[in-house]
This record gives sequence, structure tokens and C-alpha cells, in this order.
Amino acid sequence: MQTTKPERAPQLADKYVLRMPDGMRDKITELAKANGRSMNAEIVLILQQAIDGHAANSSGNIDVDALAEALAERLATKLKTP
Repeated sequence: MQTTKPERAPQLADKYVLRMPDGMRDKITELAKANGRSMNAEIVLILQQAIDGHAANSSGNIDVDALAEALAERLATKLKTP
């Protein structure tokens, strides 16, 4: 008999407290509103895009500096776009 792992409910998903620089929360809130997403969904999307596009170093591990840079670039681009 094969059992499947049940999907986790969103309220039980992994959580992480994040300290943001002054003003970043407001910028992310603006982006989320402009894109019709929740703030959480916007942050998750930005992180996923950064990981997919920029964050792996030669050993296959996540390069935190590259991830931070990609996130900053993505936010800057989004804030410049009307």
C-alpha cells in the first residue's frame, strides 16, 4: 500500500522572521499591491526567482551574497517600473 505525504496547510508552512532595512517593507508592500499579490507571495516569488537565476555557487550551495544582490536588483527594477 502506497501512502502519499499530505500537503501542508499554509498556516503550518515553514516560517522565518526576517529583519528588513528601513523602507524595504514599504517597497515590498507597494510591489505586492501593484502585482496583485500578498506581501508574503511577493517575497517568496522574488526569493525563488533569485535562487533560480543567480544564487548557486560552484559547489551547488546557495551563495547568500548573490541572493541578496539579486533580490536588491529585482526590487530596484520593480520599483522603477510603473
